[in-house]
Amino acid sequence: MNKLITIIGETVEWLEGNHGALDIKVRRGCSVTVKCDRCRDVVLTAQPDYETWCRAEFCFSKRGVIVPYQIEVYSENAGSLLELVDVLWDTKVESVSIHDCPSLISLRFHNVNSFDFSGCPNLEYLDCDYYKGTILDLTALTHLKSLPCQSGEAATIELSKSPSVISLDLCGCKMKTLKVSNQISLQSLCIESCGNLKTQTNTWLEKNVTDNDGSIKGSY
Repeated sequence: MNKLITIIGETVEWLEGNHGALDIKVRRGCSVTVKCDRCRDVVLTAQPDYETWCRAEFCFSKRGVIVPYQIEVYSENAGSLLELVDVLWDTKVESVSIHDCPSLISLRFHNVNSFDFSGCPNLEYLDCDYYKGTILDLTALTHLKSLPCQSGEAATIELSKSPSVISLDLCGCKMKTLKVSNQISLQSLCIESCGNLKTQTNTWLEKNVTDNDGSIKGSY
């Protein structure tokens, strides 16, 4: 089988910090297998006639016990997985690596320390609020259209290879440098409470939105 995704993290001490889930939209007639070193394998199968949202649930350890975990997603068909939403909020996610998932178009993962997007070149929507890493490198995402990334800690966000971006929500980010393509045509922008961002960058972004009759939310 093809390995599509690897997720590495650990549980936390608080009462509910021993469980989580992944919500996955599976292509019609396909299935994916979710393996976790602390839980039983889960096979998620879509209906034969339509794309199907499925959930894989995990119970990692006894409550109050910190343990590491690794989750891997496999499929016979690399085009099986269309969208992924994390429900691992009560754990600490160290890394999310997309290996071979060209069909993935939407990903939501919060509170992550690092991403590897090399295996999802067709991703269009990325929601990565509360990103913990120092650099958010999105150069592999050449088809990205929308980036909500509120309250991220990255000093640099690299978007220069994503000319199709039309929506940026970076409210509360600590970034000092935002690299974007000169070809973008923004329709929606939020850079409220981004006090570290250079005034020149702010002005350029706002002009781009205005030139495209878009909307600007909040102020910096």
